[in-house]
Amino acid sequence: MVCWRNASSPCLWLGCFLLACAAFLLQGAGVCYGAEQHDKVFSAPVSKVVDGDTIEVRTSGKTLRVRLWGIDTPEWQQKFSHEAKEFTRHRLAGRSVELRVKTWDSYGRLVALVMVEGHSFNAELLREGLAWVHIYYCKEPICREWRQLEKEAKRAGRGIWQEKNPVAPWKWKQAH
Repeated sequence: MVCWRNASSPCLWLGCFLLACAAFLLQGAGVCYGAEQHDKVFSAPVSKVVDGDTIEVRTSGKTLRVRLWGIDTPEWQQKFSHEAKEFTRHRLAGRSVELRVKTWDSYGRLVALVMVEGHSFNAELLREGLAWVHIYYCKEPICREWRQLEKEAKRAGRGIWQEKNPVAPWKWKQAH
């Protein structure tokens, strides 16, 4: 292909443009959309609870998967995963929640702070001992308060803290 030899060639620029478009489509529009939507706030009804820290909402006629920002609940094979899911289902299923957008993750999920009646549901999971503050993703000032909620749940022996040495989900995934 002769056109690839010259860096200023229209063929090269067209090829780069098409490659970028393909990457965008393969990655999912949500990832790029999320960059523009950071800190956006909107309300939507919860249509499904996937697990303790993942829900689905209906908005603009579409289903949107939402990962709760800054926390991590036990994985399916870990103790208390069922309890975390049931707690989330009981509190959120069918209710309208306020979503404070943080980002989009590599799975195409919206990552958000989930608010119910003016209170952080993310913090509620920590208070009940059904989640950890995520050490890799929770870097904002609110995370200090959340770590305190986690410590209080641990001292009180609530949820996951009933176990002698509960393993954080990100560590559990590395081992499995």
